[in-house]
Amino acid sequence: MMFLVIFALVGVATADDWQCTTSVAANGQHGQCAHVDTCPYHYFVSNKCPSYGNDVKCCYNCHLGGCSTSGGGSSGGTSGSGSGGYGNIMEVDTTGASGQTASQDNIWYSGVGASHQLASNDLGRLNNYKSQIFDAANAKNMDAAVIAAIISRESRAGAALAADGTGDNGNGFGLMQVDYRYHTPAGGPYSTEHIKQGTQILIDTINCVKRNHPNWDNNMTLKGGISGYNAGCGNVQTYAGMDGGTTGEDYANDVVARAQWLKGQGF
Repeated sequence: MMFLVIFALVGVATADDWQCTTSVAANGQHGQCAHVDTCPYHYFVSNKCPSYGNDVKCCYNCHLGGCSTSGGGSSGGTSGSGSGGYGNIMEVDTTGASGQTASQDNIWYSGVGASHQLASNDLGRLNNYKSQIFDAANAKNMDAAVIAAIISRESRAGAALAADGTGDNGNGFGLMQVDYRYHTPAGGPYSTEHIKQGTQILIDTINCVKRNHPNWDNNMTLKGGISGYNAGCGNVQTYAGMDGGTTGEDYANDVVARAQWLKGQGF
């Protein structure tokens, strides 16, 4: 019976695809060779599907649906390729991190490049929570890269947290720094439940920005919601000035730039 099952599994894929189909990602899913445009949330690795061209990767989110080796399929119910339902982070304009934020890691320059370096410095820790991030992203229809970027900015992917999971002088909790003053934290500081709660707070803020600025498109309200995650929806008065009053005067611009970089790192 065991030999029959193995034969059946091999029969559904090209023989050379075993490197992908036998691998398991942090989310517990086996890989499936799929065109990059159809892999939900772009959760894939390269060089495991030698039977196909360069556009076919080993995708670990095919259980969400949409995967196809020919491309052009859906993205697991999201709007856009791995962008979630709240705009496309790759299309959002950004000026990146301020000098104040960059100085956390002794980076002497500011801007998008500084944000990329900050995210790169956090990548190893972010990968430790990749499964939880994608579980929350899938549950909330939010771009995993946006969640990861907020985690990078808020807690440096856990490096800035105390032993009890608190930060911000005890006012924030967990990877996403849910504020005790306005919310009752859910789950442990590194848990999927916590990340879902933080993501829902982000979504609520995006929707608040939409109500306040009905003429803004989805990408504008996504950026506004990110800014409001730090300083509140009411602080988002104008598009150009939304980061005034945020920590470092750069919150949304920095998070957007980090998210755009993290998109290329499997988020």
